[in-house]
Amino acid sequence: MEPPSVDRFCSRHEQPNPDKRPNQVVIRCCYAMALLIALIGASSAFAAGQNQLPFTVSNPKNQKWPADQAERIYTSACDLLGRTIRPEKPPQLRPKFLLVLGADNDEFVRIGSQVEVRLKSWNSPKFAEAVVMVAAREVLQASDLNNIVHQSVSLAQSSVSVSDLHKNW
Repeated sequence: MEPPSVDRFCSRHEQPNPDKRPNQVVIRCCYAMALLIALIGASSAFAAGQNQLPFTVSNPKNQKWPADQAERIYTSACDLLGRTIRPEKPPQLRPKFLLVLGADNDEFVRIGSQVEVRLKSWNSPKFAEAVVMVAAREVLQASDLNNIVHQSVSLAQSSVSVSDLHKNW
C-alpha cells in the first residue's frame, strides 16, 4: 500500500522529499525574518514619532498639556507664516525653542541664539502667537526688523489724517 500524496504538509510518519523541503524551510524563514524586521522597524518609527516634538519642553511642575495639539499648532503656524511671506514658494520654517510650562509670565525670550517660550499654563492662542513670532525671527533678521520699525514710524509721520486736514482749513 502506497502512502498518500501530500502537497503542503508532511505527517510525522512520512519522509519529506529531500529536494523540496529544505528550500521551503529557507523561504519561510526568510519571509518570517523579513516580516519581523518590518514590524520592528515600523513600531520603532511609530514610537519615535510619538516622542519627538519639533521643540523641547521643560515642565517642572508637571502641568497637563496636549502635546499632540501643540505639535499641530506649531506645524500649522509655521506653514501659514511661510505661505504668507512667500505664497509662490513658501519657506520651510521649523524654529527650535524651549517651551517652559509653569513660568511666572507668558512671554518669549531670546538670549543669544537660545529662544524660550514661557507660559504660566497651557494656552493655545498664546502658544500659537509665540510660535509665529519665533518663526518670523527665523525669516527676518534683526536689521530687517529694524528697517520695518523705522519705515512704520516714518510712514505714520508722513501721513495726515482727514480730521487734521479739516482742523487746519
